[in-house]
Amino acid sequence: MVADDSKVVRIKTGRLLGAHQYQVRMAEDGLDAARQIAESVPDVLVTDVDMPGMGGFELARQVRADPRSAHVPIIMVTSDSEQLRDEAAAAGVNVMLGKPYPEEQLIAHIQRLMGAQSGG
Repeated sequence: MVADDSKVVRIKTGRLLGAHQYQVRMAEDGLDAARQIAESVPDVLVTDVDMPGMGGFELARQVRADPRSAHVPIIMVTSDSEQLRDEAAAAGVNVMLGKPYPEEQLIAHIQRLMGAQSGG
């Protein structure tokens, strides 16, 4: 799942993941993502930090608090900052990626996190 209030970012990330054979669901913000996750838990969540309604940190905490989604790897994309890294770690985020990031780096993190999830 890609949660970002920027349509351009959602489309770009969605195309990248689709090109690597991932099924992608889009969420326009944290509230939309939370609703969708309540219906169907994704394998990985890629989220922005700053979104209207519910931001990435609150979304991450909510995902971690629900036993059905607590295991979902979370990748957060933001302008890189040490303070945000600490807050992300506290919220249960697995990976922080600074903008802009190399596309291969996102794919490598997803592959690694999904491999760890399935025990491989």
